[in-house]
Amino acid sequence: MGDDALCEEQASRRDAIDGKVVELRPFRRRGSDPIRLQIGEHPWRPTSDTRVVEIYEECDPPTAGLIEQDGRLYVFDCIDGRGSKVSFWAYTQVDAIEVSRLQNAAGDDLIRLLDGLFADRPSMAALAFDNLIESSAPINS
Repeated sequence: MGDDALCEEQASRRDAIDGKVVELRPFRRRGSDPIRLQIGEHPWRPTSDTRVVEIYEECDPPTAGLIEQDGRLYVFDCIDGRGSKVSFWAYTQVDAIEVSRLQNAAGDDLIRLLDGLFADRPSMAALAFDNLIESSAPINS
């Protein structure tokens, strides 16, 4: 890795810590594009321009669903801390076939499907405090 690339990588990490919007580098597997997460936003609507498409687990707050950002669809899931002050969330891009499967799943089938989506592809994780994103990091990349 050249000096310019190293500086760029370090600057990117600094932005993830100090910046308001976390921008990720494009994922290389499955043609997945990164989701943007903004510190201080709700995990189920991680930027002001994110559109909630569908909620799969209608809780207060919603804990799993489908969102659209920059013309791409992403599934989100609260993977730990439902109903707690501190919670952990995961996000990954999905295609039309996966969306169809999600829309037709319920109960244990939905849980297995969500687990499978996050298991084999680059994803993003977020830490939330009082239902607001505090930090984030790529996972499975």
